[in-house]
Amino acid sequence: MMLKDFARVMVEEFDADYPVKGAAEDPVRGLAVDEDAGWWLEPGEIAVSNRPSLDNGFLGQVRDAGAPALVWRTNGKLGKEAADKARGLGVGVFVVSPKVPLKRLFSVFSTGNDLLLRSHTVSRTLLESAGGNASIENLAERISTLLGCPVVVEDPVGRLLARGGDAERLYDLLEEHGLRASRNNPGIDETRRERRDRYARLPDGFLSVPIERWKVEDQEFFWMPVGGGSPVGYLWLGLESQALRPEEVVLLYWARRILETELGKERVRLETELGARGDFVDDLVNGHYGSVELLLQRARYLGADLAAGALVLIVDIDDFARYLERRRLKEPAIQELKKRLADAVRLQARQLFENFMLGPRSDNVILFIGASEEFPPAEVPETARRLAAQIQRYVKGLLPDLTVSIGIGRYTTDPAQLPDAYSEAEVALEIGHRIHGPSSVSTFEGAGTYKLLFRVLQEDPAELESFYDDTLAPVVAYDSRYGTELVRTLTTYLRNDASTVKTAADLFAHRHTIRYRLDRVGELTGLDVDKSEDRESLTLGIKVMQLLGRVPEKPSSFHDR
Repeated sequence: MMLKDFARVMVEEFDADYPVKGAAEDPVRGLAVDEDAGWWLEPGEIAVSNRPSLDNGFLGQVRDAGAPALVWRTNGKLGKEAADKARGLGVGVFVVSPKVPLKRLFSVFSTGNDLLLRSHTVSRTLLESAGGNASIENLAERISTLLGCPVVVEDPVGRLLARGGDAERLYDLLEEHGLRASRNNPGIDETRRERRDRYARLPDGFLSVPIERWKVEDQEFFWMPVGGGSPVGYLWLGLESQALRPEEVVLLYWARRILETELGKERVRLETELGARGDFVDDLVNGHYGSVELLLQRARYLGADLAAGALVLIVDIDDFARYLERRRLKEPAIQELKKRLADAVRLQARQLFENFMLGPRSDNVILFIGASEEFPPAEVPETARRLAAQIQRYVKGLLPDLTVSIGIGRYTTDPAQLPDAYSEAEVALEIGHRIHGPSSVSTFEGAGTYKLLFRVLQEDPAELESFYDDTLAPVVAYDSRYGTELVRTLTTYLRNDASTVKTAADLFAHRHTIRYRLDRVGELTGLDVDKSEDRESLTLGIKVMQLLGRVPEKPSSFHDR
């Protein structure tokens, strides 16, 4: 045993004060009680004394005998002079209450053969349940059996992968309260959280496990991270109390180590699979997949049946470059973020669809959603919109300072048209970004004339700029200069089917004010809002303005002019 291990026991188990630190790596052979004989203390032994005071002569005797530290059993405090002398000699000093029996102090050096035997047995038993297709499930069941309580395994992005024992109630409570160790839980403030290491002492050292306790309403929840640094998962424990016996600590120590290995294997498998899916998606959207039959074979190999076509859904991180600049993430953290997003999308898709394929691409995730018995082609689009809302909610909980926008294409029944289905989802996503900003959900079907204008923007942007100059540009410039609301008034008026009364009500303005603003729009553009043909031009002008991102600027203050 090292002095640092002995110090941990003294502080944790005996509430000892440790005012003078010794050399942490000094070996400790045992304890020796202070006696009158000169040979009572051997090198490596810690002296135990209940003297009324610690004089320089006694401290020198302890040091000369080769003792790394001294346990002083007293109700008093170590004086400054004695502390300075001990520090100068390199002798650690523990101050412990005399009410602590000597036999308890000596028990620190008990052989602990029972715990050592249990450690070997537990590690062998858990290792036997590892490996194979259902290793995590087998491990969870074995851990639960040995621990005598239900357990639930959570992965790094909040999926509850496996449960062991009678874990139905624990699982339901986690779902009911929305609890995940992998993300922020707003309902758990710091006063309701406690994290503390639990220890078990073996003859050759200590085993420890970090246990976190959360209190929600009248329920207590216990979990421990699996793996150090960035955890590869979490183990929820259905414990009845926070006290753990040493044999339970030994079990959890090995459970944590072996789960880390198995979850790491699962992670590697998923990363390899994501790479293969990413390659497939790249080939598909670029039209480099060869024949349709080869495309379908590759999709089946990756677990999706696209023979009846599919719908494409794209999940895109909003303003990813600015997010990375703000967070200053390094490349490993960026890749981990992308993996977590892909895992989150897969988790939500799995809850609604059984026939889908996911592929990561740059800063977005692409889903090909095929039909199934539960969801024929006609029902896939509506369910995909519901999936989009679920993904946004889940990502907000998992990564609170990151938002995603989603574009959804139309369902195509022809597998050969899947590249076009991807292009539609891409167009819907871009239109949503331009019109609605971050956190948008846009469908190609719902884009209306925007998608036609967007194609013009892609093919001949100068033509769209020219149309904007001939319609809304003077109105935007006027609003930007004078701080008026002509664009807002016109947009509301056209949305209300040219009703001045409804527009006035929406803008909390008098209808004569609305009329004046509309006349001013006519003077600036040469287009009469009372003529249907001119209204059509103004409507398209507003949409072009939105696609080009030309919204009125706030006018500068007097001091800025």
